[in-house]
Amino acid sequence: MKKIFVLTLLLLAAFSGCSDNNATITKSEKDLHNVKCMRLVIFPPNKFLETTMNKLYNFDENCSYRLQVSQKSGIVCNSNQNAARKTLSNFPSGFIRLDLYKGYKNIYSYYRDLTHKTTKEDVKEAFESLKESMN
Repeated sequence: MKKIFVLTLLLLAAFSGCSDNNATITKSEKDLHNVKCMRLVIFPPNKFLETTMNKLYNFDENCSYRLQVSQKSGIVCNSNQNAARKTLSNFPSGFIRLDLYKGYKNIYSYYRDLTHKTTKEDVKEAFESLKESMN
């Protein structure tokens, strides 16, 4: 009976994989309500992200709050241990990440795995999540 239970849990873990719809968000409510401006930092530099973000907000180069944005597409994992997950689930091939800092303190973090190349909608959704947290 115990073996069946363990096997069932393993199968559920293998089939659940990584979801494209769930974002991981951590935030400091107290610090977020004081944000009046943001400085945009894209690392590594990415023209697509820069253009898309600048259409969503008027960033201020002199602001003490720094929004660091990064994304990656086309990630390939060649590990044999992930073969079942890659075959049977939506194994992520990329991510989008937003981190808002006040000095060196991270006051907001958004991370989402993607199974596709980063789109404008992904960027907009991530930034909208930050704006909602600031209200």
